[in-house]
Amino acid sequence: MKTIAIMNRKGGVGKTTTAVNLAYILATNGRRVLLIDADSQANATYTLLGNADDCPGLAEALRHPLEYYPDVIEGTEIPGLELLPANEALGDYELECTIGMERPNFDRLRGLMECLAEDDAYDNVVVDCPPYYSVSCIAALSACDWVVVPAGVDAYSTVGMGGLVHQIDNIRRTCPQVRVAGSLVTQWHRSAVSEDAVGILKDTPVPLFQTVIRRTGKAVEASWAGQPVGQWSPFCAAARDYRAWVAELMERGVV
Repeated sequence: MKTIAIMNRKGGVGKTTTAVNLAYILATNGRRVLLIDADSQANATYTLLGNADDCPGLAEALRHPLEYYPDVIEGTEIPGLELLPANEALGDYELECTIGMERPNFDRLRGLMECLAEDDAYDNVVVDCPPYYSVSCIAALSACDWVVVPAGVDAYSTVGMGGLVHQIDNIRRTCPQVRVAGSLVTQWHRSAVSEDAVGILKDTPVPLFQTVIRRTGKAVEASWAGQPVGQWSPFCAAARDYRAWVAELMERGVV
């Protein structure tokens, strides 16, 4: 079982879109996939499940040791793809940890991953991380094998890569299995600015994937429709790019 966290400290770079489409493409290729929504905004959850406030979800998995993990995992309409959802309870848990009402346990998600691997429950686990180092984010990073960093072509998206790698290296002191797979350029469009951004990203400590994800309005439409873009518009530019990127991940042995 291979586990991939989608992480960047900046918002608006396509983390959730990347996580959802990676999980969708793997599932439609016959993989057994679990998508974990580790962001209390719950965008991945709303895309695949709608409102999940009545589900125990990730908050329950972080609060208590699990005796039976299917209690917190939900099915989706996509064969082969299941979801460990986020909801308001995750935001409550993060706040309680911040103000000292709850003591965070960063090992519980890692323990869940070990149970899933022991039971051979999934081939791949994909984690949609929030754009900040919350309890759920740190727990997810410490439990994963690989980290993928989506990056847009604006100036703010291209700075701070070195700091991100340094912080992941700090996590690797206690979780040496964690590796950075690379950064993925999203929202790319043909322009001098885009080419400059790609050039800058090539000079960062993070390896750059050859595939770029082109900007398309179909991704916005898919978010409103509550579907992965590959399901909503299979032949649009972004859908084709995500399939090419997943093929690149497979070639590298990341998934």
